[in-house]
Amino acid sequence: MTLPYAPFYIGVVVALLELFLVPRKELRVRFHAAQGIALHIAILMVQTVFGVVGAITDSTIGGKLFSLAAAVFLIISMVRVWKGEPHHITPIAEPAQWFNEHIEPRNKS
Repeated sequence: MTLPYAPFYIGVVVALLELFLVPRKELRVRFHAAQGIALHIAILMVQTVFGVVGAITDSTIGGKLFSLAAAVFLIISMVRVWKGEPHHITPIAEPAQWFNEHIEPRNKS
């Protein structure tokens, strides 16, 4: 449950694998996988905005600070989930729910 929050693209890959492979009855695992993928997409979108602004202004300090803050937040998220603490990120609740509902686990044949 902690690996979907891993920084960089490790978390994205693990979250997608869990959503595609873990059955729907594993609610907590799927919740954290869906929330992790939604969080990574949100971070990617904000980094893209910082990249565009940085290209226009020829300054990358904002993007670097955001990347550092995002990595720290992801590590804190991993630690909280590892400890068993509740970890619900409200601003991304709807996209996370959408991912959980629309990504069907692969059927075992």
